[in-house]
Amino acid sequence: MAKHPRMILYLDKVQELLKVFPTFTIQQVPRAENAHADALASLGSALDTQFRRLISVEHLDQPSIEEAEQRT
Repeated sequence: MAKHPRMILYLDKVQELLKVFPTFTIQQVPRAENAHADALASLGSALDTQFRRLISVEHLDQPSIEEAEQRT
């Protein structure tokens, strides 16, 4: 269950998209096996622009999901 308003929007989007697939599998990836993805996520959210000189990083000024009216 998502709690943060933006994460609720992502969860809603995923649930909407899952209706298109006849079957799907969700698999948890152990943290030890997810180090590269974690490093990329940290790099992408880093405020230091020095990293952007070494690695091509696209910075999104807005989330990829528009925030709607807040749920109650």
